[in-house]
Amino acid sequence: MPDPAPAARFPLQLRFGDIDAYGHVNNATYFSYFEHARVQLHQLPAGPASPSGPVIRDLAGHGTFTLVAGQEIEYRAPLVLRPEPVYVDVWVTHVGGSSFRTGYTVAEQDRSAVYAIGASTMVLVDRGGGHPVQLPEGYRAALRRFAGPEVPFRRPAQAQDVRQEA
Repeated sequence: MPDPAPAARFPLQLRFGDIDAYGHVNNATYFSYFEHARVQLHQLPAGPASPSGPVIRDLAGHGTFTLVAGQEIEYRAPLVLRPEPVYVDVWVTHVGGSSFRTGYTVAEQDRSAVYAIGASTMVLVDRGGGHPVQLPEGYRAALRRFAGPEVPFRRPAQAQDVRQEA
């Protein structure tokens, strides 16, 4: 799997509550790992030259927040409880008018094992009305600093329709 540079990378300590009855991280828990990385990304300095200035989230504008419009995940290997952290990479695969898309990996620090890959579509909305609003240019620029490739999901070349004709 290619390195999603310039991804932001965050260590994540597994918790006992993340583990399901099968002894590995529950499938739904990975979405909270993605959320953790996305929130951490938004807490990074807005510009590389201003580490003490505003954070990326500040550039989204007052009176707005981001909502998850969609998520996709692909599990690559089971992840079991252990004392060492795993690492979540997050990067931006697309910046649109009022939305952006992020990619993720949950992997070993050296990427020798990748446990899951995923993507989220985020929409910037007005807090008052709940309708999508345009991404401010400064916010777009900050997100683009983390631009990376599309997530390499293993999709079939052509989807098959499994519905039966009546």
